[in-house]
Amino acid sequence: MKAANGVPPGLARRLPRHICAAAHRIGRIEDLRDEAERLKITLPASLERAIDKRRREYLAGRISAARALSDLLGTAVAEGDAERLLTGRPEAIAVAADGDDVPLWPDGVVGSISHGAGFGFAAVAAADCYRGLGVDVERVVSADQALRLGPRVLTDRELDLRRGEHCCLTREEMFTLAFSAKESAYKALFPVHRRVLGFSDVELERRDGAKGTKRSGDLRLRATIDRDAGVAATLVGCYAITCDAGGTNGAAACRLWTLVMDGSDGGRP
Repeated sequence: MKAANGVPPGLARRLPRHICAAAHRIGRIEDLRDEAERLKITLPASLERAIDKRRREYLAGRISAARALSDLLGTAVAEGDAERLLTGRPEAIAVAADGDDVPLWPDGVVGSISHGAGFGFAAVAAADCYRGLGVDVERVVSADQALRLGPRVLTDRELDLRRGEHCCLTREEMFTLAFSAKESAYKALFPVHRRVLGFSDVELERRDGAKGTKRSGDLRLRATIDRDAGVAATLVGCYAITCDAGGTNGAAACRLWTLVMDGSDGGRP
């Protein structure tokens, strides 16, 4: 079932078979509006007067979500499972949000949207496969930012995860990976539990670099949702690091992509 429209190959290869994902570059507002109109996506009234950057990010994220949904729902139709996933309705493709800014997906669907580092990014799946999904895309931070902000985001155990059998990450990459993975975990958990979690409430327990590559791998996280009640969750996911030209002074611009799942069935591609 899985589809990965515009998602970096390193991440697409690691997507579980039940997940459809899409990414769309945050380009000119005119181009984004044209594509959004084709997909029946409109800016909410609250964003019509927003700054250009905010409108562009929103449209790129919603375009990604619409494409991921279309892949998921189209596959469901082909498999004769249309009724459960409410497929085929144009109004179901545009994704609104609730009062907590959580995307409102069609019945029977879970998903997540991110926009940053020049891209919109979204993933969706059937709700009977996962309780929640979370995605995030971030620019890899500078050495100064990693050193200054590291103690607020990473534990010593998490920092040690940058060394692995198949993949050694720089301190900057490890900081960005932990930050992004925790953001994704929060997005996967909040729609269900509606609790605000801090960086210390989520720990990246394991990072397995993919054999034969230094730029992607699998993740496992542990989240403490309610300490008093003893409510916790184990999440799994995947990541990829991509770089392209066009950074400052001609340096490569590197991005960290993460996808985290709550309630995975353990299925691999």
